[in-house]
Amino acid sequence: MQKIVTNVNVLYGDELEVKQDYAVWIKDNKFYKVLPMDQIPNSLPVVDAGGSYLIPGLIDLHVHIMWDGSMDPVATTEKESYEQMIIRAVATCQNYIQKGITTVRDVGSINDIALHVAKSIEQRLIKGPRLIASGKTLTMTGGHDPFWARFCDGPIEVLKATREQIYKNAQVIKVSATGGVYGRTEGESVGSVELNYDELKVICDEAHKFGLKVAAHAIGREGILNALRAGIDTIEHGHFLDEELVKMMEKRGTAWVPTLYVYQQIATINGIPSYARQKAKEIVKIHQTAFKSFFYRSVLIGAGSDAGSPATPHPSLIKELLTMNKLVSNPKDVLKTATINAGKIIGKKVGKVQEGYLADFVLVEGNPLQNLKSLYNVNRVFLGGNEVS
Repeated sequence: MQKIVTNVNVLYGDELEVKQDYAVWIKDNKFYKVLPMDQIPNSLPVVDAGGSYLIPGLIDLHVHIMWDGSMDPVATTEKESYEQMIIRAVATCQNYIQKGITTVRDVGSINDIALHVAKSIEQRLIKGPRLIASGKTLTMTGGHDPFWARFCDGPIEVLKATREQIYKNAQVIKVSATGGVYGRTEGESVGSVELNYDELKVICDEAHKFGLKVAAHAIGREGILNALRAGIDTIEHGHFLDEELVKMMEKRGTAWVPTLYVYQQIATINGIPSYARQKAKEIVKIHQTAFKSFFYRSVLIGAGSDAGSPATPHPSLIKELLTMNKLVSNPKDVLKTATINAGKIIGKKVGKVQEGYLADFVLVEGNPLQNLKSLYNVNRVFLGGNEVS
């Protein structure tokens, strides 16, 4: 399959360089060449982009496709059957791809539902983005997010749990290194340590042996420290990051997925369960300060919306980017978190318009480097060079 996309402004390469009046040659589902209009061959099918901006397909690194983004998603799933939860997850994936989000990473689902959906997308039984899923979260007994936890305690149990998720074809391993804001009405603190260093080290070593990355829910400082020492690949949330921890991340190449928007929502929206709202209020400003302080350090930062969580409907990636942009003024640097950086974090050839990368791209009206709200103006979406109908 080959085609030429013409009459387009391309956000090209690592720096999203604007190439005006260029054409993009797609071959074998990848970007083959980006070339001036006067150099395009005459023999290939043409897609006229009508002057749109061609941007890399967007990537959301932190979602929960089976949650509904209501005020209390746990309450919703408690009322739904297993079959209803699967249908919701499938419908959510179809929504993502239509909005120009071509890759998502699901980091927690009841009964491994996201793993089944990912397999169905891969087999082309259903439409959806490239779905990188963890299935169940590895959690200490009674720990954070018990509804989709694989409870495990001690080195032997966590080793078995890691191997179980690998056997089930998880493409990333998710762990809970600390407590959280939402999920348990009592007995959980954001600063509490959950899986300890020894347990996290076993998980990381085993996952890395199979070529998989490990993402850690980590809010409190001690839990973040344990995760970094153990070899975690991405810190999810990271509210209490400080100078010492960031230096460790820089040295070890650990990435950060802050998920700012969801905590802002939980802290401010009426109808959120009161226990969660109170905890979020106590840490949301700390979170924002850390983000502003460390955004321009040598830590790879990726965009994750935590969509599906309270008051965070699918998709919420653009809202996450706009929240970042209020704290960091350069739209290009923010957009890179959902494209260039995110592709590097998951270790796949996505998130960039460059020769040899998978041809996942979106045609949008307006230049998102001037205004990120242009990302809402989706004209057409392509996955592997094929238009999504």
